[in-house]
Amino acid sequence: MKLFHKTSALSFYLIHSGFMAFKTRVKEELDSMGGDNLDDLLDDDSLHAYYRNGDSPSYVAASLCPTVEED
Repeated sequence: MKLFHKTSALSFYLIHSGFMAFKTRVKEELDSMGGDNLDDLLDDDSLHAYYRNGDSPSYVAASLCPTVEED
């Protein structure tokens, strides 16, 4: 019995392309909110944690770029 399965090139591509689409959406959300550059705020490993948790790109962008409320 094999304990480890080899990851096929197709499954690696699907996982990678899904993360890249997520990252692109977060960048677009940050741009629409007037936020900073995503690469300056968060590295790929930290962003991948949001992706694995299933958080939405708008939630991630909002948590990285909180709005300032005036009194």
